[in-house]
Amino acid sequence: MTSRCSYSKCSTNNNDQAANTANLLGCSRCKSARYCSTACQKKDWVFHKFKCVSPEVTRHEVHVCSIEAIQSAILSASPGDIVVIKEGAYGNDGQSTLFVNKPIYLWGGEENRDNVVLDCNLVIDESDGDHDGSKAVVVADLFLDGTVTISDNSYKSVTLCNIELKCPNNAPRDALKISGCKGKCLILGCDIYGGSDGVHIASEQVYLKRTCIQYAQNRGIFSRRGFTIEDCEVSGCGGYGIKGSAGWTEKGRHNDIQPGPWSSDGPWSSGW
Repeated sequence: MTSRCSYSKCSTNNNDQAANTANLLGCSRCKSARYCSTACQKKDWVFHKFKCVSPEVTRHEVHVCSIEAIQSAILSASPGDIVVIKEGAYGNDGQSTLFVNKPIYLWGGEENRDNVVLDCNLVIDESDGDHDGSKAVVVADLFLDGTVTISDNSYKSVTLCNIELKCPNNAPRDALKISGCKGKCLILGCDIYGGSDGVHIASEQVYLKRTCIQYAQNRGIFSRRGFTIEDCEVSGCGGYGIKGSAGWTEKGRHNDIQPGPWSSDGPWSSGW
């Protein structure tokens, strides 16, 4: 159980005012998150709700620092279970692929996502068999040195929350590719670097929120489907920020999008 305020931007976490454990307010549902004030609890809810799970839900902890150990825990988990990856570096060749093929929670570092580093590619699909579509996949609090592919599934939703994804900008693959999702796909609070394209969208109901996409070789976002973007940054890419033939919806206070012929800052073109 943490002795810090679970709201990562709380000022007491970075100075001598660190909250006394006895004075922290606990989340009544998960019994894990703790806050120095109700204000911090409310601010953190946008992220915490994806990890706010009853302590009665079965947890599978990974202590051995290997991609194979994580995969074994996922295979042992039942739909709705939680796989918790403990602090450490997993994988060292960049060639391994980790498969999340059932509706589970996959969680990394509680205090800092940089404490759990996965040197591999991540694939989220439904190769474990058909599911009723009532459950979700949540992957949270990880540093991934590789690519992420979300494809061919009927999950209620797939969420990437607080993920740092680092892919070489000269790589032949996109950093994040989303296709074949029947439910919603939320990319929340993530930092996505590099790739041929930063994010390739080929599914409906994709929502990018509070996410930074930078240094892709070509486009920050390439999409042939409509999507929603809220309070995001897309910058530093070799081509331009967004190429989206079906258009997109901008929400929030501010989206900082690298200009281009398909961006909100440049002339709209329906051609390719």
